[in-house]
Amino acid sequence: MKTMAIHAEAVEILVRKSRFEPEVALGVAEAIEVSINLAQLVTVPVLDARILELKTELKTEIQALRLEFKTELAQGLGNLSTEIQKVNANLSMEIQKVNANLMRWVLLTMLGSTALSMAARSLMSTLSN
Repeated sequence: MKTMAIHAEAVEILVRKSRFEPEVALGVAEAIEVSINLAQLVTVPVLDARILELKTELKTEIQALRLEFKTELAQGLGNLSTEIQKVNANLSMEIQKVNANLMRWVLLTMLGSTALSMAARSLMSTLSN
């Protein structure tokens, strides 16, 4: 209905303003209408449908990226946890070594102190006689 109204308007303009014969004006109007229909002009509904399609594609891509990111993050955290456990085990071993050395020094200090104390008593006892 709308195309016929536009078609009729176009024929009227061609007849009145351009002084075309009605048959020529009708032919020109039809040719213009066919050209417009074949041009596949972007209309609002077509554009809306394309935007909706792109939006859906973007959502799918974003979800895929999120999943990939979560997977890589989980792997990275797993690797980090393993490394922390290794470092923790190494630190525990080093702490045990330091504790063992400290215990040896404490024992040597106590033995040395006791030996010195006994030597001093013996010397004092000898000197006082």
